[in-house]
Amino acid sequence: MNEAPSSLYVHIPFCREICAYCDFPKVIYDKQWVKPYLDSLFLEISSYGGSKYKTIYVGGGTPTSLEDGDFKTLLSFLSPLLEKGGEFSVEANPESLTREKASMMKEAGVNRVSIGMQTSSKRLLSLLGRKHAYEEVEKAVSVLREVGIENINVDWMYALPKESDEEFEEDAKAILALGVPHISAYSLILEEGTLFKSKGIEEEPEDRQAELYERILKILRGAGYRRYEVSNFAKIGHECAHNMVYWRDERYVGCGLGAAGYIANTRYKNTRNLKSYIEGNWLSEKEEVGPKDDMEYFLITNLRLEEGFALDAFQSRFGKDFLSVKKGYYEPLVGKGLLLIEGGRVKPSEKGMLLLDSILRNLI
Repeated sequence: MNEAPSSLYVHIPFCREICAYCDFPKVIYDKQWVKPYLDSLFLEISSYGGSKYKTIYVGGGTPTSLEDGDFKTLLSFLSPLLEKGGEFSVEANPESLTREKASMMKEAGVNRVSIGMQTSSKRLLSLLGRKHAYEEVEKAVSVLREVGIENINVDWMYALPKESDEEFEEDAKAILALGVPHISAYSLILEEGTLFKSKGIEEEPEDRQAELYERILKILRGAGYRRYEVSNFAKIGHECAHNMVYWRDERYVGCGLGAAGYIANTRYKNTRNLKSYIEGNWLSEKEEVGPKDDMEYFLITNLRLEEGFALDAFQSRFGKDFLSVKKGYYEPLVGKGLLLIEGGRVKPSEKGMLLLDSILRNLI
């Protein structure tokens, strides 16, 4: 499988504040680094040729932390790279999503915006190091709609430190009140190098995380959202096309500080060192993906999807029959009710979606 990449990920590392839980490549905003960074970024993107992409996703960091002129320069560079009818997404923080930036996005062809709400609780927002209030999330959603961007995602973090049932219920009400067509729900995972980790703050127990996840599933389904990936819920037709490229294990270009990409049989990661990146030393590591690893990546990503994967897609990609090559591996999972094989597809059961790690350990 060596198809050309259909998607482009662009990383903007600048943040006005550093959140206590974040382990993404990021740096505190400093005006002097913005132009050199964008110059290097544009060179890197151009190095992959002039082809157009079905999806473009600008993440961070905080893309909307850029000043208006720099933000417009970024969007103007990317806009011609989008195929007609493609999905163009930008991540935004509520406090930096102004009407001016919303208008710039609309004019540049951005048609999907992801807002980092995380929680509506003032206590928990403060704990996370977030500088916005829920009212700013409401305003950001309203401004996007006013300029004509309706395809909006809101991030919801749950199982936050010492989060009470009352805080959880308030978050559920607050996020549903926004009426957006897409919601991403993530439990707090603490990685090395984060402020939380250095302070010794611990994740909530696994049973608490599972309890809250199941409550989210019930709440969002009851409100007309469909879970299509383990952490992502959408109204019909509003699934994120860009992220589906990752979950179907398709090829994509990743540009910017710490970005990752997958081209032909090579996975790569860029440097997380800002000075190196600006100097044009973009690449940090490469991995040539052999047949065994390719199959493992395919299973790890596709089985995050509620629809799983088609047996004929597996056959087409690997030249092998899944039911034959994984016979001794999948049968116990089917017997335990964790994996379903029906309608020509392999997918996790309702129970299996809660125990994905167990499924993958047994399959690969």
